[in-house]
Amino acid sequence: GPPLGILAIVWVAFLVQWLVVVDGMVYEPASSKLAWRAAVIALPCVVTLALWCVHFLDPGVIPPKQETDPEVAWYLGQGRPVVLGERFTDADGVRRAVRFSKDFRGQTVKTILPETLLHPEDPEGPLLADGSAPEFSQQCWTVRHCKTCRVWRPPKASHCAVCGHCMARFDHHCPVVGACIAQRNMRWFIALLITGGLACGAYFGGAVVRAMQVCDSEKGVGREKCHGTWEVIVLGIYAAILLYGALALLGAGLSYASSVLADVTTKERLGKKPPGFEKGLGAEAKHWSAKTAFARGGGAGNGGEKKIGWAAAGMGACGETCFAPVRMRPNHPPTWLEPEQVEM
Repeated sequence: GPPLGILAIVWVAFLVQWLVVVDGMVYEPASSKLAWRAAVIALPCVVTLALWCVHFLDPGVIPPKQETDPEVAWYLGQGRPVVLGERFTDADGVRRAVRFSKDFRGQTVKTILPETLLHPEDPEGPLLADGSAPEFSQQCWTVRHCKTCRVWRPPKASHCAVCGHCMARFDHHCPVVGACIAQRNMRWFIALLITGGLACGAYFGGAVVRAMQVCDSEKGVGREKCHGTWEVIVLGIYAAILLYGALALLGAGLSYASSVLADVTTKERLGKKPPGFEKGLGAEAKHWSAKTAFARGGGAGNGGEKKIGWAAAGMGACGETCFAPVRMRPNHPPTWLEPEQVEM
């Protein structure tokens, strides 16, 4: 459901700021009164708008399909754990083969690999000619088929068990905002964290200024009498909470922004990165993503490896995340429901 808890926190912080700080503050010069009141009102409105975007806009739902993919149906019909499919020549003249298998979860895995890597004695065996597993080879391109949504997952996509859909560039499911954080709403999530941190910082500054005024002999009750007043106690607790919120939210927002630039998701940082992917950190890193040679129509390098630097990988991920089309969350029925359970 809607993140009503976060909304309550935002607007309770606003009410305390308005009733305790704004109304009691001595403004110097007097013209700053209108500007501060406008800022105090605008900040929670911006945070609320960012929260609305995170929760109600499309996070990156991959539309599920009603029928099984023909390639998957063909592979399952063979009745063998590993099956070689079509063979083709890519734009660089490298002969490649399509290999179907299953991962430890029972999901169909499609791997495109150079023919030279096939084991000469057992081409449909579990290992390649060099003794490595195809799904973890840097010379192979691997995608998984979600048997729940019946779709081939793009690189970095994952199925969310809570939302019941596959999400493009899945980062994590955030129960606080009640939504998945993925390719299309990561920008709003970062905006929510940063604007929330800035709002906490601004409100903290206002609380500190007002507390100093209360303890001033000309503008308040004086230093000797202010320590036991209810206003100073409330402002002290309020300021401590706001300082923690500012540091935590700004730190989290900058951390997620740096993750986008590094093209690394939270799921990958936790060690759950998909096979065949190595983080693009370094000039010699091999980075398999939506911009691989196969997605663009050709290979590059020896064995089809595509080497790009961390800057190119980061800018590509930043563009996909920041400039993804904006749309409302699609109303696809969650795929963990059986067809008869879905209300039409």
